[in-house]
Amino acid sequence: MPRNLIPEGFRDDVSEQVLTEHKFTNEFIKHFQCHGYELVKTPLIEFYDKSFGDNSFNIKVKKNEKRLILRDDITLQIARLSFARLSKKKRPLKLCYYGEVVRKQGSMLRPERQFLQIGAECIGEKNNLADVEMMDLAYSSLKLVGIKNIFIEISSRIFLDKFYSSIKKSQRLNDIKTLIKQKDLSGLLKLVEKKNHQYLRNIFSCTGLYKDKVGNLEKLKIDKNNSQEIQNIKDIVSSFCINNKGAKVFLDLCEIDDKNYHKGIRFTFFSNNIRGEIAKGGRYFAKNLDQEEESTGFTCYMDTILRASSFKQINKKIMIEFKLSKTKKKQLIEKGYVIVTHFGEAKNIKKKAKEHNCQFYLNNNNIKSL
Repeated sequence: MPRNLIPEGFRDDVSEQVLTEHKFTNEFIKHFQCHGYELVKTPLIEFYDKSFGDNSFNIKVKKNEKRLILRDDITLQIARLSFARLSKKKRPLKLCYYGEVVRKQGSMLRPERQFLQIGAECIGEKNNLADVEMMDLAYSSLKLVGIKNIFIEISSRIFLDKFYSSIKKSQRLNDIKTLIKQKDLSGLLKLVEKKNHQYLRNIFSCTGLYKDKVGNLEKLKIDKNNSQEIQNIKDIVSSFCINNKGAKVFLDLCEIDDKNYHKGIRFTFFSNNIRGEIAKGGRYFAKNLDQEEESTGFTCYMDTILRASSFKQINKKIMIEFKLSKTKKKQLIEKGYVIVTHFGEAKNIKKKAKEHNCQFYLNNNNIKSL
């Protein structure tokens, strides 16, 4: 039995995916920066704030000291940063980031409890064209690293919040939310008053391919707030599809936001036959004490991206003798080779190249294949 076991949801990774992750991270950040997003870095440890939720690791501190947590999401850190060191910068403030996050518990779709987040945020912009830019930036980034068969799910909390406000005193509220999450309409109707049945049916009727379900949104125009959000959805999806012909867009107003900080429209990216979302984002309020700024952004999840990408990392490893000149080494690297040094006798270089899984070795300045 190994003495040093790793907790469930964590792992050592010695596969080639480590190199692929590093490569993809650089691709994403470069892409974000080319679109005007400034790279920032936030700390792994923060003072506890109720906005972080209950899936954060608490760090043990002395009785009279402020609570500390390991971050489980970077978006809220970006919001804090925008009100702190970047409070004087011109809005909209466009930032990008990458970093590891740690969660107390995994989920069925994402059992990993530590993974890399990469994302971008647009702070202080009310115009929903910023949401279009976020969706477009996420979509183009995912395609950039070889993800195919991408589909996008559009949601908004506005419609369910309208329903929740009418039953907020219900003793079965948690049961009702569970049934909504499970998409169990028949079970749900048994728990709520008949006056809410048609509204719930209308919400559920908006689940499916966007072009087939967009007409059903009209049934939810029961007040100004709902009507405005419906128009927002239509405008955002229409603008996004103009620039992304053939993109598959779905609608689902029953989705529940686990992080609970998005204020309205949310978008989630999936890839066919891949477990878990590959990216998600939406509109939210960046808050600090009594201040808030309307914002939008998205986060990509590298663990899912690695599963979804069609790109395979191919290294042309070549074994060379230690005495090879720097000029020759540089030439090999410029040709795309990864050089592996052999420290022993030249006659053994072929054997050692095989042992180290090299595809090539250098013999008398000639490249030999294995």
